[in-house]
Amino acid sequence: MLPKSYPQAGSPAMMPTILKTRLHALLHPLARILFNDGVRAIHVTSCAGLISVAVGVLAAAFAFHPGIFVLIPIWIIIRMLFNAVETLLITQFGQHSRLGTCAQELSRLVAETALFLPFSVIPKVSLLLVMTVTLLAIFSEFAGLLGPLIKASRRRDGPMKSDIRLLCFAVFGAGIGSGYALTAPINIALAVMTILLLMTIVTRIRRAVTEVAKPASATPSKVDAQS
Repeated sequence: MLPKSYPQAGSPAMMPTILKTRLHALLHPLARILFNDGVRAIHVTSCAGLISVAVGVLAAAFAFHPGIFVLIPIWIIIRMLFNAVETLLITQFGQHSRLGTCAQELSRLVAETALFLPFSVIPKVSLLLVMTVTLLAIFSEFAGLLGPLIKASRRRDGPMKSDIRLLCFAVFGAGIGSGYALTAPINIALAVMTILLLMTIVTRIRRAVTEVAKPASATPSKVDAQS
């Protein structure tokens, strides 16, 4: 019998893991080819970040043609493949490095900022809400990085993780690009995302502190047991 903390087979919690496993299996031959050609994980990371900036600039520059926003969901899907290849190069081909970790964190922030901000130039989409979501997304990742500073793990908890944020903006981009999306629902979704991002920030900080506090709180009980 599986422990309660372990997702049961066939449960919704298992689906992302199953999909990632299958995606990694499909992309493993490509990762091997790139590895044999001298491509490193940090190259994939940097390339993904630069393309994200290019897509964001292009969408903002030609925002008067709503169809240009279709590029955002298309690129977000392709970027998932980049991330999968990057993960394979790190885990399967021993390319983990401190510099690569720094590049990965920076690339994520740059990519999200570049892909979110173009929505601020769309008429009737709230500039304030887009800017707020973008800033809170940065703060949420910063909150996650506070964990190692206090000797906890890198926190990725909370209801509004990076993948979910990108999925939301991919839906916004697909809707605007197809001409079927109304700006009012987008503004409502952005407001909900703002609340969830605040919850994410609080959750990550709280759990990081709790993680560090657990050994300290367990120490007195051990001493009492021995005395």
